[in-house]
Amino acid sequence: MTILLHELALDRGILSSPYCWMVRFALAHKGLDYETAATSFTGIPAIAGGGQKMVPVLDDGGTLIADSWAIAEHLESAYSDRPSLFGGAQGKNYARFVLATFGANVMRPAMRVVMNEVFKRVQPQDRAYYQESRSQRIGMSIEAFTSAPLAERLAGFRTALEPVRAVVKDQTFLAGNTPMYADYIAAGILLWARAASPEQVLAKDDPIVPWFERMLALYPRITKDSTRTWDGP
Repeated sequence: MTILLHELALDRGILSSPYCWMVRFALAHKGLDYETAATSFTGIPAIAGGGQKMVPVLDDGGTLIADSWAIAEHLESAYSDRPSLFGGAQGKNYARFVLATFGANVMRPAMRVVMNEVFKRVQPQDRAYYQESRSQRIGMSIEAFTSAPLAERLAGFRTALEPVRAVVKDQTFLAGNTPMYADYIAAGILLWARAASPEQVLAKDDPIVPWFERMLALYPRITKDSTRTWDGP
């Protein structure tokens, strides 16, 4: 049975969704073989016969699941004989908390760092859509949103990561001694920022870097695809 992951790509195949990276980690954690199909922003509505509004979309042998969290829940249920993504109800609740925390406090500072770079790299047919949709989302033009000096925007993103820093300086993974979906949420957002930005999104001496390097070392396929643009943290 074939598992197909529909994901978002920029020009030159650079992956451009933190939520797609989360699903890649989840599939690797479960030890599942899968194929990928890249789409542009304006190509999303045509995925799997039409009607899709977002990526990732997982086609698991004909069963379609959209949204990274719904996909993680599906994988946990459908492949319960394989390593757990959550490690039980408490781990699932913790992962939901991490996802909500990142959505509320980290995504906007991250977008300030990468949005202009993504706009430069979207596929030509996507430029008008990306500019209009993102301006509506952030409540201003992309130019105004990213007008502060890069050093200031990077500092804001790094400050937003302080909860991660506080945890991983004392333990191997966010989830404890072994990685679970909470780790994949944080790593997915960092991979997205790293793929889109030509700058180092983390300072070399940041306590998050050893954790992030451990995450990259987990699954060779993800490491390979995540270094399409540069090799720094």
